[in-house]
Amino acid sequence: MKDKKKVFVLILLVVAMVAAAVLLWRPWARTATAQPPTSAPDFQQMINSAVETALAQSTMPAATQIATATSGLVATGLPEAISSNGWEITEIDVQNDPVVVAWLLKVQAPAPELWPTFPNVVNPLVPDFQVANGVEYGQDISPFCEQDQRCDWVVPAWSYRLISGDYKFTSPKFNYSCVNVEGQPRKGCLIVLFNVMNESYTWRDQSVDNGFTVVGRYWNGDQLQWAVWGLTSHAAANMLNFPTLRDPTTGNVLNAGGNSANAGANCGVQPNACGTVDVVVIVHAGDRILATMHTTVTK
Repeated sequence: MKDKKKVFVLILLVVAMVAAAVLLWRPWARTATAQPPTSAPDFQQMINSAVETALAQSTMPAATQIATATSGLVATGLPEAISSNGWEITEIDVQNDPVVVAWLLKVQAPAPELWPTFPNVVNPLVPDFQVANGVEYGQDISPFCEQDQRCDWVVPAWSYRLISGDYKFTSPKFNYSCVNVEGQPRKGCLIVLFNVMNESYTWRDQSVDNGFTVVGRYWNGDQLQWAVWGLTSHAAANMLNFPTLRDPTTGNVLNAGGNSANAGANCGVQPNACGTVDVVVIVHAGDRILATMHTTVTK
């Protein structure tokens, strides 16, 4: 009996092993043939096609081109000038300077006949003028900027610098020149810079030919229209050969008019001096130009 049981167990083991082998082999199973990968879409071609379609259907205007200055700086367009009291005023960057905005359009046109004196003394011809709203007559230099006609223009804090003579002024925001041409009627060239900041600033590498300059403090930044009016008027009076005085009390003559020696920079041509004066005023806070003013004064 024991032998029969052993044989039976062996038979069962053999059957189990055969069944296991069949299951592992699985002759009916078929290995799936790998499909070739779907080719990836050409995205660059799709982008190019989309761009071409968008451009063909676009109704947007062409982009505005920005001019580039020869210095390599981007030239930003200046706002249109405002006409006020005979001045052409360009407000370049005054959004954050309400004090400047308050007095800028109050400046009167230069009146050389009303300002025989510098705006550092009482002026009987302008009774509303108070010396406290004027300027000091600081340091003057003549001739100014004679080293190759190029120099730096230093404008101290809360001060002005007046320059007369043929000149060229350059900056990233504003360029201007006043130069006489041989054979044409002579004109006076006058530029005044006001630095309304608490730090001095130097305009580098500027040009003046046989110039005159005076620099000094202004006294009241809230009423700067008086200083602008007085300085430009008195300087124009000298350049147009009007009679001018040091002050009304002593009567010391600066320019006697007529055939006298003329005191006005590039207008020292007798007997009539200059027939016109080109006047520019620059209001700046350090290197930031806030506004410019321009006018022409005639006799």
